[in-house]
Amino acid sequence: MNQIKCVCIDIDGTLTDPYFFIPILNEITGKNLTKDDYTSINWLDTYGPDYSEMYKTFDDEYSYVYKTSTIVEGAKNVIENLKARGIEIYYVTARSKSIHDITSQWIADQGLDPNRVHSLGGNHGKVEAAKELGCDVFIEDDPNNAKNLAEAGYKVILMDTNYNKGVSGSNIIRVNGWDQVKDIIIN
Repeated sequence: MNQIKCVCIDIDGTLTDPYFFIPILNEITGKNLTKDDYTSINWLDTYGPDYSEMYKTFDDEYSYVYKTSTIVEGAKNVIENLKARGIEIYYVTARSKSIHDITSQWIADQGLDPNRVHSLGGNHGKVEAAKELGCDVFIEDDPNNAKNLAEAGYKVILMDTNYNKGVSGSNIIRVNGWDQVKDIIIN
C-alpha cells in the first residue's frame, strides 16, 4: 500500500485477543461457550435474548475487565515501526465514552500513546472518525464496521475471526495477525 499517512486501529479484537470476552461473558451468563461458538459479533445471537441488554450496559457495569486484557503479539512492534516511518496512528474504539480514561490508561500501559484514543460510544461513528482523522487504512475485526468502512472507500485490514468469516470486498484484506499487517502496510 503506497502513500499511507494515517492508520486507524480498533482495540477490542484487534489489539486484544478477539475472544478475550468469552470467559467473562460465560461467567456472567452461566454458559460455557468456546471461541468455536462465537460466530456472531452480536451478543444477542451468541448468548440469547435473556442477555439482550448486556451489550448496552457492559462497558459501565463490567469496565474492570478492560484493565485485564493484554495486547496481542506483534501489535506494539508493528505500531512502533509505523510511527517510526512517520505514519499517524489513532486508536478508534466503539467503547463507551464513560470508560475513555480506562481505555486511555490501558493504551498507556501497553507503551502506546493514550492521547491518540478516540472512544465513540458505539460502532456507528467509525466511518466518520476515519474521515475526520484522515485515515488511509483501518485495522478492524468487526464485520459490520469493516463493511461500512470498505463501502465508504477506506482500505480495511480485517483480523480474521470466527465472527467475520463471511466478510470480503475489494477494499478488505483479511489477515491472521500483526506480522501480515506489517507486510501489507510496510512492504
